[in-house]
Amino acid sequence: MMHPRLLGIVLFCTVVLGGCLFVKAPDTYVEPVNVELSPQPEIDMSDEIVRTQAGDMIAQLPLGWIFLDPKGQQSSEILVVATNPEYSLTAVFSHIQHGEQTASEQTDQERMLGLARTAFARRSRKTAGTAKLVGTYKTAQLGTRTFGMYDFSTTGGALRTRCAVFTSSSGNHYEFALVPLTVGGKELPVDAEIQRVFRSILATVQY
Repeated sequence: MMHPRLLGIVLFCTVVLGGCLFVKAPDTYVEPVNVELSPQPEIDMSDEIVRTQAGDMIAQLPLGWIFLDPKGQQSSEILVVATNPEYSLTAVFSHIQHGEQTASEQTDQERMLGLARTAFARRSRKTAGTAKLVGTYKTAQLGTRTFGMYDFSTTGGALRTRCAVFTSSSGNHYEFALVPLTVGGKELPVDAEIQRVFRSILATVQY
């Protein structure tokens, strides 16, 4: 039987980050905001590799982090769930079903903003509107890699999940989310540390 703490993490990720309900991305124009990210991790990373079955995306986990074995509890779209030793931060990699055709003349930034809007629309629908966007949609460039980014909260802003979306060279759409958790009863890292972890994992994503 799965440890209650781990089961709580998996169930939370399934409800908030999984699901199969999709809506068309809003047509509202979003002024692109480009975020500068370091091409190198800011914290020590382990040799643990996140890899999709298709082999079109890999990433590294921070040192000391462990993979969770959900034993069938998670959404089929969630590819990998991993957590820090304190069970206060969870990294979730998932597949995004994105059926919209994007115009070939669109820039990478425009395509990633559209993908980010679609990902959040899915999140909002899945949580019956509980998930609220925090801030605005952004893009980030790391070498030749372009990411769409957004933050959301299901707790009125008390806890913020950071998300990055991207499209592999095979045309598959993925999302990486860093979720702060209180199910383990541990004190959350300070916001600056959470941001460092998010940026460091994102810096290792190759697609």
